[in-house]
Amino acid sequence: MADEHTVSGRHELGAKVFREMEVWRHAHSRATFAEIEAAVEERLSTLRAELIEQEIAMKAAAEATDGSERPRCPTCGQPMEARGTRERTVTVRGNRPVQLRRRYVVCPACGAGHFPPG
Repeated sequence: MADEHTVSGRHELGAKVFREMEVWRHAHSRATFAEIEAAVEERLSTLRAELIEQEIAMKAAAEATDGSERPRCPTCGQPMEARGTRERTVTVRGNRPVQLRRRYVVCPACGAGHFPPG
């Protein structure tokens, strides 16, 4: 279940989108339906990317503290070993970049590396 800090942060993100749309609406009072739709989609794409980034960060933090079983290598099935933390940028729907910071794991048996694990 989400803690109060997380819920508050998500409310802030949503409020930011509404504020941006209000500013946009005042600047584009004669916008067509298609222009309004594009403006909304642009802001939702940004919101989507920010939420994904937050969720991945919370998942990584939970995995680091839950003491769960090590992930298994998808190539040979052996338990993987952590080799520090790495960052990667991926592009999500809406062509928005999302920064992922996760553990990097390597298989001691076959040498395969994976990011993010799981």
